[in-house]
Amino acid sequence: MKTIKLAKLSAMAGVFLLAGNFAFGQNAGDLIKQKFPETAGELAITPTTKYNPKLKNNYRALYGKLESGLEEIEKFELGGADAEVLSIFDLKTLKDMQKAGTLSELTSGLRSEQKKIATLMREVKYGADSAECIRTIAMFDDFIKTKNYESAYGPWSRLLNYYPATYANIYQTNALNIVYNKLEKSKSNPSEYERWVDTLMMVYDQRIKYFAKTSKKYPESYVLGNKGVDLLKYRKQPVEEPYNILTKAVDMAGKDAEPRVIQCAMQTVIGMYEAEKIDATQVVDKYLQYSDLLPVIRSAAEARLAKATTEKDKANAQKAIEGADKVINGVDVLFSNSTAAQCETLDKAFSPRFKANPNDEDLCEKIVNILDKKGCSDIQLYEDATIKLAEKRPSELAYRSLARMMEKKNKTDDAIANYEKAINLATADTMKANYCFSIARLLHKQNKFSQSRTYAQRAIQLKPNFGAPYILIAVMYGANPVGEDAFERSQTFWLVIDKLNKAKSVDPSVANEANNLIGRYKGSCPNKEEAFMHGITNGKTINIGGWIGETTTARF
Repeated sequence: MKTIKLAKLSAMAGVFLLAGNFAFGQNAGDLIKQKFPETAGELAITPTTKYNPKLKNNYRALYGKLESGLEEIEKFELGGADAEVLSIFDLKTLKDMQKAGTLSELTSGLRSEQKKIATLMREVKYGADSAECIRTIAMFDDFIKTKNYESAYGPWSRLLNYYPATYANIYQTNALNIVYNKLEKSKSNPSEYERWVDTLMMVYDQRIKYFAKTSKKYPESYVLGNKGVDLLKYRKQPVEEPYNILTKAVDMAGKDAEPRVIQCAMQTVIGMYEAEKIDATQVVDKYLQYSDLLPVIRSAAEARLAKATTEKDKANAQKAIEGADKVINGVDVLFSNSTAAQCETLDKAFSPRFKANPNDEDLCEKIVNILDKKGCSDIQLYEDATIKLAEKRPSELAYRSLARMMEKKNKTDDAIANYEKAINLATADTMKANYCFSIARLLHKQNKFSQSRTYAQRAIQLKPNFGAPYILIAVMYGANPVGEDAFERSQTFWLVIDKLNKAKSVDPSVANEANNLIGRYKGSCPNKEEAFMHGITNGKTINIGGWIGETTTARF
């Protein structure tokens, strides 16, 4: 009997101890299940739980109930809670948990359950708590309006994480300035900088997921293009990722592609070639695709300008035209400067297109322009396209190309005639100067020195810092000095050196050539003794007659 009584007392003591432990060290998880049974029942959320729209209101009610529980704990900790105020928890339990140091675990557990609900309901408009969502949107808007990007980060981040399908403005340019601001400030910290690049890419991905797929104005291709442009700007290497994004964006958008996206796509195409990820043929294919697409985009902008009725619409259309023109030139430059643009590759790429459309003026102009820049004027395609271009669209480019082609064939008169036509159509003085100098060179070869000098002087008038014409004149004077005797002819070399000194003074790029010629011609000038015998002293003005007809100064 005594043994049985002891056993009973022992068991009772154990129950008492368990109860005591429960009171003073209440398990937060067990308490949450007790007070919020939905978290372990119908609304239990695990990593594999899929959102059920039918339970939307239930989840929101639970989220609100959890929030009320958190508010009760906060009031208790601030000393403002009593048994009458509390409706979820009882005062004794909270006091016991506070003594046991487990109250913070209860708070964390409630927030964890809220986070599960918020995460599960991310794709629902206004998420798990419509009131909080609306308050957060208001805060975000206020900070963005004042461009307070640091303060805007908090509400923006919460909207992005818990309410991503609610408010499209969190993905607009003003919102992206929050990330751009973070990127700028983290430049000195590579790891932090890379995390912000990842964040920026995530923002674009969420915009595509929640808004772009149903937007007519800003479809997926538009967002994808902007994502690629930013990735190329903030993370240039490795090039594969921006290449894949940008080329896909252009392919998806077609004639609606933004010109700047096309230019960035072409940059990555060149980058992929330089990294030996694609071959030259693929570069040419992409170039042809983009160079065909850009004029279509430009034409659409012209059509908008023609239909525009407001000054704003007119300005936007004009800006679009100018942007397209800039990118058309930019893509051409990127391609023509690339090592992928070799004569053989270009010939293979363009010849079939030219044969199929020999009267396509834009194509002919493109072929001539690129082949000319790459020095591929010896191939038959260049000649055929040039002749056709001059026939169909007489232009500075057409006649310049014809002139160079004729010059290579030693058809000097035809070359000069076409350079003259190029001068008449050129708008830039520098180009006119170049053509004049080309004519001067050709006339010099024909020993037509006076005419050659006329064109050289014309080139100098059009382009005052052009040293080459001065050198050509100097060489002609040196080869054809004027005078009755050897001494008089030697005086011409003072004038030759004048021209060479002038050449290097206006154009440092020709200084080496000018100095070499000065060294060669200096010994042909009169020496002091000879000059004295002819009554010529240092500083005297010397007239050079004949076809030259200029003056110089004696110096020893």
